[in-house]
Amino acid sequence: MIRARPERLKELPTLRCCQVLEVSRSHLYESSQQKESDAVVDELEQLVKQAAEESPAYGHRRVSAKLRKKGYKKATVGRVKRHMRKLNLSRRRRAKRVRTSIPGKGPASPNLLKEQPVTGLRQALVTDITYVALPHGFAYVAVILDLFSRRALGWACTTSLHTELALAALKHALESHELPESWIHHSDRGCQYTSQEYKERVLAKGGRLSNSAKGNPYENANMESFFKTYKSEEVHLAQYDSLEEVRLSLDLFLSDYNSQRLHSSLGYCSPMEFEQLHAELSKQVCVR
Repeated sequence: MIRARPERLKELPTLRCCQVLEVSRSHLYESSQQKESDAVVDELEQLVKQAAEESPAYGHRRVSAKLRKKGYKKATVGRVKRHMRKLNLSRRRRAKRVRTSIPGKGPASPNLLKEQPVTGLRQALVTDITYVALPHGFAYVAVILDLFSRRALGWACTTSLHTELALAALKHALESHELPESWIHHSDRGCQYTSQEYKERVLAKGGRLSNSAKGNPYENANMESFFKTYKSEEVHLAQYDSLEEVRLSLDLFLSDYNSQRLHSSLGYCSPMEFEQLHAELSKQVCVR
């Protein structure tokens, strides 16, 4: 058999290479394609591992979307799912739930979101309260979201479930963002949101009060979904020793959530990216 150095084979025509190696042309092509395929698989596996480590709570769909947004078109949902299973990149389970909604004594308002579709930014704000475990007790977190863009507009964190917690989150949102006339404030019927002080603060800023039905979390589903994300992508991946640690991680998480976190309901855009695209589209419509 004629021997040839591998680096010299690249200089020969395909037919001559086959003669030198004493193989068929089809075998040569199959070997070359198999090496290229193996290289693509190895590269994708490394990219999936890196993306999953950067966002440890992302499922295969968001990891796929993250890689495709970066230009790696071969990172399909099915391929990413297979690699994540192979690498055992699974998310942590949620911890036992603690009750944070205490029914209020004040009168509740009808659900305005059933009557009025939300078609723009700041038309409707939704809010709720959740908890974070501490060595001795709990920290409670109140967050206010823009229902249209899912952007977090205001938040607060204390060790008390008193109305001051909800008021602090509301103050943060109102001071940081301009709201249109007759905007909607939607929440559950917790005592914090049906208190006279809280309702007066909303009405003074031109808002309209809206509450979900008694014992119906589905009418505030966007907040339930947000807190599920917050728990799985932040809280369950950490251990907090103090209220200040919870506040610091909350600030960092929401900053990343608003600017980086991909939402399937927003076409795998982040809230701020979606707001920017919406603003550009609105300008184009006005010009026309």
